[in-house]
Amino acid sequence: MRRELSKNDVERLFVGAVDDALPGADASQFDAQLSEDPRLKARFAQYQRAIALLKEAPKEKAPDALASMILRRTRRRRFQLRSREIQNFRFPMEVVVPMLIAALVAMFMLLASP
Repeated sequence: MRRELSKNDVERLFVGAVDDALPGADASQFDAQLSEDPRLKARFAQYQRAIALLKEAPKEKAPDALASMILRRTRRRRFQLRSREIQNFRFPMEVVVPMLIAALVAMFMLLASP
């Protein structure tokens, strides 16, 4: 036996209930919860009306240049982030000092050898 659904769980099922996409067990529990709680039933009715209004709303076509504007903006932001990373990049001194010492020793050995 499944546990009883809380109000939040029932409200999360609103999306599936509007589209008739709830599995059998969830649908029966959902219907039982709605029949027990009139406020929850009223909220579901409001949700159904809101979804119906959204579906009836006229569809607006996106501007033709929208995709290119978005791509340009993301490329610009990506470039800005990379340039900040490069500006903030510093070699740690624990790496630089031993490399310099090794280079000096190698130069000394090359110049001191006969």
